[in-house]
Amino acid sequence: MIEQAKISSRTKYSYAVSGIGRDMIYALYSTFLIVFLTDALGLPDWELVTVGAIMAVVRIWDAINDPIMGVIIDNTETRFGKFKPWILTGAISSAVIFYLLFQDFNLTGASFIVTFAILYILSDLTFTMNDISYWSMYPSFTTDPKEREKIGALARIFASLGLFLTVALVPLIYQNYGGGPTQAFSNIALVFGLIFVLSQVGLFFGVKEKKNLITHVHQEKTKFKDLLKIIFQNDQLLVIIVAIFLFNTGYFITTALGIYFFNYDFNKYGGFEFTIFSAILAVSQLTAVALFPVIVRKITRKKIFTIAIGMMSFAYAIFMGIGFILPMNMVIIGFAGFILFSGQGLVQVVVLVMLADTIEYGQWKLGTRNESVIFAINPFVVKLATSVQTLVIAVTLAATGLNRNVIMPVTNALAADPGMTNEAVRAMISGSVTGEMLLGLRMSMIIVPLILIIAAYLIYRFKFKIDSDFYHRITTDLTERILSK
Repeated sequence: MIEQAKISSRTKYSYAVSGIGRDMIYALYSTFLIVFLTDALGLPDWELVTVGAIMAVVRIWDAINDPIMGVIIDNTETRFGKFKPWILTGAISSAVIFYLLFQDFNLTGASFIVTFAILYILSDLTFTMNDISYWSMYPSFTTDPKEREKIGALARIFASLGLFLTVALVPLIYQNYGGGPTQAFSNIALVFGLIFVLSQVGLFFGVKEKKNLITHVHQEKTKFKDLLKIIFQNDQLLVIIVAIFLFNTGYFITTALGIYFFNYDFNKYGGFEFTIFSAILAVSQLTAVALFPVIVRKITRKKIFTIAIGMMSFAYAIFMGIGFILPMNMVIIGFAGFILFSGQGLVQVVVLVMLADTIEYGQWKLGTRNESVIFAINPFVVKLATSVQTLVIAVTLAATGLNRNVIMPVTNALAADPGMTNEAVRAMISGSVTGEMLLGLRMSMIIVPLILIIAAYLIYRFKFKIDSDFYHRITTDLTERILSK
C-alpha cells in the first residue's frame, strides 16, 4: 500500500480557489462572445455564420494541438516544477487576447473577419497553456481516490462559482449599462482578465507539490512520435473522450442558448429573471458538487452517473413542455434548472475523477506516466464540443430568422438610442418574434442536447471498466513494479 503524503489545506485551496478566476474569464469567452457579436456589434447573418465557422475550425485545429502541448508540459523541468510556469504564462497572455476580442474596432466585412480570426486563434493557443497545465497538476497531488475526490470536488465548486458569477452578472450588466452593450463588454473583459491573472498568481505562490512514489516517477522524456500510442492504446481514455465530448456538446449548447431563451422566448430582456435563474443553478450545482464526496461513500460512481443522467433527462422534458403543456413562469423554469444542473454538477466531478484514473491505467498498461498528455484531453474535448456548440448557435440564430428579424433590429435600436428602456426593447421583441422561431430555438436548446447526453451515458455505462477494485489493483501493481527496480 502506498504511503500518501498529506495534502496541505494551503495547497488544496490555493489550487481550487484559483478556479474562480479561470472559469469567470472562460465563461465570458465561451458563453458570451457570440452574444457580444450579436447583441453588441450586431453582425449580419453572413458574418455571424462565417464567424461561427471560423470558431469551429479553429477550435478543432487547436484541440488537435492540445496533446502536443501536453507533451511539452510533461517534458518541462524548472525549479518551479513543470506546471506552474505554463499556468502563469498562459494566464497573462490569454487575458490580454480575451480583452481584445471584446473590443469594437469599427471594422466590417473582410477586415473584421480577418482580425477576428487572428485574435481567436491566439486566444485558443494562449489559454491552452494555462488550461492543460492547471488540470494536469490535479492528479499529480495524490493517487489516493478519496483525496482525489475531495480535491476534484473542491476545484469544481470554485470553478462553478466563477462560471455562475459570470452567467448571472454579465447579462445584467450589459443589458443595463449606461454606455451601451459594447462599452459594457469591454469593461467586463478588463475586470475579469485582471481577476484571472491575480488568481493564477495566487496558485503559483500558494501551491506546494509533494513527492509521491507513483505520480513523481522518473522516466525518459515523452517523444512526440509516442503521442498517438499514449492516447489510442489507452482504451479507457478513449471511452472517456467520446463520452465527455457528447456530454459537453449537449450541455454547452443548452447553456449558450439559455440567454437567448430568456431574452426572446421568455421575453425578459434586461430583467432580473436570468440572474435569479443563474442563482438557482449556482446553488444546485455547488450543492451537488459539495455533496459528491459524501454521496460517493454510499454509492458507486457508476450509480451516481446513472442517477445524474436521469435527473437531467427529467429536467429537459420539463423545459420542453414549458409554454406548451406547462406554464411559462420562473417557478417551473427554476425547478427544471435546479434538477438539470444538480445532475450536471455530479457528472462533472465523476468525469474529472475518472479521467484522472486513466493516468494510472495508462501507466500500468503502457509503462509511462503522462498526466499532461492525458489531461490535455479535457480541453481537447471541450474545444471540440464548443466548436460544435458555436456552429449550432450561429446556424440556429440565422436559420430560425431570430438574428436578422429580432436581434439585429434590437441591437440597431439600442445603438441609436442607448437610453432605450427595457420595456421598449421587450415590446420590440414581442412584436417581431414568431412561434416558428421559438420552436426552432427550443429544439436546438433541448432536444439535440438530450440526445447527445443520453448517448454519452450509454457509451460510459457499457464501456468504462475502471471501478474501485480495479483501480486498487492498478496502484498496487505499480507500487510493486517501482519498488522492485
